[in-house]
Amino acid sequence: MTTAVLAAVWGLGAAFGIWGVRELLWDRRVRRRSRQQVGLITDFGPRISLTPQRQWRDLLPWRRRAERLRREAIARDLGPALMLVIGQLQVGHGVISAIAEVAESTADPLGQILSDAVSEARLGGSLEEVFAELATKENEPHLAILSSALGLHARHGGSIVEIMQVLVETIEEEDSLRRDIRSLTADGRLSARVLLGMPVVSLAAISLMSPGYASPLIDEPLGRALGLLGLTLGLIGWRWLAHLSSPQVEL
Repeated sequence: MTTAVLAAVWGLGAAFGIWGVRELLWDRRVRRRSRQQVGLITDFGPRISLTPQRQWRDLLPWRRRAERLRREAIARDLGPALMLVIGQLQVGHGVISAIAEVAESTADPLGQILSDAVSEARLGGSLEEVFAELATKENEPHLAILSSALGLHARHGGSIVEIMQVLVETIEEEDSLRRDIRSLTADGRLSARVLLGMPVVSLAAISLMSPGYASPLIDEPLGRALGLLGLTLGLIGWRWLAHLSSPQVEL
């Protein structure tokens, strides 16, 4: 009887896990198709992919936080920097020289990124390819969109100033939407932290007030299995809630 119950519990947990992964993949596919339809992703645009080394590195919480703060700083400064680039283009500067002028007055990390892009371009590299590599290195979708815009101008011509203005408007609207989403999901994120932390805190409090009360979770095979299952479902739920409340756009 115990084996059958344990098998049923594990089967239920596996079913929930498979369902969650399926919904996650479907949601990502829909979001990507929507961005393709509105032109934010083009066929020639770069696609950011993480190497196995980056995937393992991103598992470290402090590295993830540092990289998130770096991406936020880049996204925050990119719109104003592109406005300055547009101003330089309107007075007759070329694209590379305009970016070089703006890079000197832009704070790091974006200033250093723009300086690196200018250096690579002056050595003979294509600006589109340079920003595509930087987008992959920084895992920053705004740089990928900039690379796509430069590639669009290189292939089809047109006014680079107008293309840059549309790009700035797109970035500003996306950042505004991102801030709105984070504001609207703040309560959900707080509730998720409370709900996920409550079992651990309750178990610790009960163990302190009544030593031995939770010992079956460690001493009994069924208790260990159920504890492991609870931990697994908690991690799945945490990842799912984080995904639902995150405005991060993946290219």
